[in-house]
Amino acid sequence: MKFVITGGPSVGKTTIVTGLANRGFKVIHEIATQVINEGKYLPWVDRRKFQAEVLRRQQSAEASILEFDKPIILDRGLFDGEAYYVVDQMPIPQVFDSLDASQYSVAFLVEPLDFFDETDVRRENLAFTHQISGVLENCYASRNVKVIRVPAMSPSDRIDFVHRHVEAYTKTHVYSAEQAALQASYLFRSTSPFAVGVF
Repeated sequence: MKFVITGGPSVGKTTIVTGLANRGFKVIHEIATQVINEGKYLPWVDRRKFQAEVLRRQQSAEASILEFDKPIILDRGLFDGEAYYVVDQMPIPQVFDSLDASQYSVAFLVEPLDFFDETDVRRENLAFTHQISGVLENCYASRNVKVIRVPAMSPSDRIDFVHRHVEAYTKTHVYSAEQAALQASYLFRSTSPFAVGVF
């Protein structure tokens, strides 16, 4: 069961993901930040190459998840990259149409705060965060992924909020061993080879 934590820059996604990890959830941390920190692909230098690399690694990371009967927390999902193409008014690569959205149980959209924390990695602003939030919601909702908005409140309350929803979903959606095996088989077929050279 994959739960996406999505939202614009400086909304507190990483705080929520880290908090859930501290409570014992398995998480996949944000890949875009890893790519930026490496310095080879930068979104403000070449958006296409950057997003292609992020998507390639995201697909690889998600394909490696074998615990289909347990909740996995993702700091951003496959369709976050699409939202940046929309906001930048760039043509959206066709690869996004071939990605499997049904693997996501819920996308938690973390709503913007009333401030923006700019860093070397995060160079946008609060207006951008508000703009892309709606686009991100549409990228998931348009693919029939349930979107739950996480309102602005204290970090601990946000972690509690997401935790409660994940627990509630998990209790009502239990995979059998056979269902898990079928889903694993489908995902390996749909993610191999990874999206390379299609941007």
